[in-house]
Amino acid sequence: MSTKLSKGALSKACSRHNWALQWCWNYEKMQAAGYAWAMVPVFKELYSSDEEICRNLERHMAFYNTHPGASALIFGADVALEEAGQYETGDSLKVALMGPLAGIGDTIQAVLVTPPFNIIAAGLANEGNAVGGILASTLPLLALFVIRWPLFNYGYKKGAEVINDVAGAGTMDKLQSGASILGVTVMGGFVPSMIGATLPVKLGSDKVIVVDGVENLMEAKTLQSVLDAIFPCLVPLGLTFGCYALIKKYKMSPLNVILVLAVVSFVLGALGWMA
Repeated sequence: MSTKLSKGALSKACSRHNWALQWCWNYEKMQAAGYAWAMVPVFKELYSSDEEICRNLERHMAFYNTHPGASALIFGADVALEEAGQYETGDSLKVALMGPLAGIGDTIQAVLVTPPFNIIAAGLANEGNAVGGILASTLPLLALFVIRWPLFNYGYKKGAEVINDVAGAGTMDKLQSGASILGVTVMGGFVPSMIGATLPVKLGSDKVIVVDGVENLMEAKTLQSVLDAIFPCLVPLGLTFGCYALIKKYKMSPLNVILVLAVVSFVLGALGWMA
């Protein structure tokens, strides 16, 4: 097949995929209907008869499910293979990559993109700023949506070689690990600013010192000031690791951990040991 797809067909196919991949999502074929519909502009230029178009559309009605953003990479490569007449290779590429790219896409979205936006949004909301809700609900989705166009173009340019780029030399594992490490690092950087727990327990008693006939109050050191001199932000960090241990080691649900924190904070606050 020597037909070269026009820029218009590529643009329509890309837009259809990126906008409507999940419009007809269902439990039987999942994203297959949206994927096949996105292929219509491609097949209209590659095939002259309705029979050929329908037959090829049926191929793309096979089960398909992956991360919507990462799917643009698969779709771009698949379009290039359809254009080259290598549709069998394209079908195999879809099956080979939809699972691994689902893992990569979910990891990047859940660990790298969404948490930092939500943390910033929570800080704004805590100050009574309504922008926090907008930030949390729109910007992560917008970022993951915009990236689909360059991913499609890259996949179309690489064709079947995209498999080597994704799977070669453990790239997928490195990308997932890198995204997880970066996400945890970003989250860790927000711990001191988001967790304001302190230990104002006084170590001793306040003293009044008279200097030149003037009384001066010398407040006793607090446990928090001593800890800050040794390891700043130790309390928020310890609290974070404690929650992680409850979830990971003792298999407590996040809801139960929140309840434990509420009870402990109430008791220590009532005793004046935590603020």
